[in-house]
Amino acid sequence: MTSSRLVLSMLFAAVGCAQIASAQGQLRVLCSNGLRAAFESVMPDAEKAIGRKISVDFSASTRFQKEIEDGAAFDLTILTPGIIDGLIKGGKIVAGTHTDLAIADLAVGVKAGSTKTDISTAEGMKKRLLAAKSMTWTDGGAAANAVMAMLKGLEIEEQVKAKIHLQNQPGRPALSVAEGENELMFGPVSEIGTIKGVEVLGFFPKEYQKPVVMTAGIGAQTKDAAAAKALVQYLLSAKAAGAIKAAGMRQGGK
Repeated sequence: MTSSRLVLSMLFAAVGCAQIASAQGQLRVLCSNGLRAAFESVMPDAEKAIGRKISVDFSASTRFQKEIEDGAAFDLTILTPGIIDGLIKGGKIVAGTHTDLAIADLAVGVKAGSTKTDISTAEGMKKRLLAAKSMTWTDGGAAANAVMAMLKGLEIEEQVKAKIHLQNQPGRPALSVAEGENELMFGPVSEIGTIKGVEVLGFFPKEYQKPVVMTAGIGAQTKDAAAAKALVQYLLSAKAAGAIKAAGMRQGGK
């Protein structure tokens, strides 16, 4: 081997080692917005517990699903259970690492200080939705299918169609209500009560309630499975329970 080739070989080896060290020094997490408030609250303590810095992105589960299927790098992801199971079947997540971390009921959010009405029954919800000037939720978000099923069940799909303004940016539904752009928003309660200027009007009637579960899965290509597993264990621990409860969620999957 010539001296120039030897230098290049050593250089590439050094770069490779640096990349591995960087990957091992920081845990890469892709997390659904449903767990954002709780995750951000505990992240400093979680980093101490696992001995790693955490690099986390928040978005809709369906968006991360596509990114992962397209080859996005990650150590741990927290999405809805059906998506996690699909990614396990596709070889993107390690089999046997499906772990339910938290669950949130679906609710309706309004601008803080708005007049409250009872939406706990199907009739009450129907009356409130028909009276609303506008409503919104995240297109493809965790609540999307349940909202459409509820509108169909209440037989008001066509009547409210013109009032619906879907959001492509996760987290935008609550902000649009806080800013007065929309009157009502739908989503997991963990995405509503934690946004300044927005408060929970009420929960979906029981016949339309489809709680959203946040489920973890360890990336098949991770080089730091031990740290990813440690983060999952931390999020299920008593130390994280208070933050999960404060976000309106229940720890675990029940």
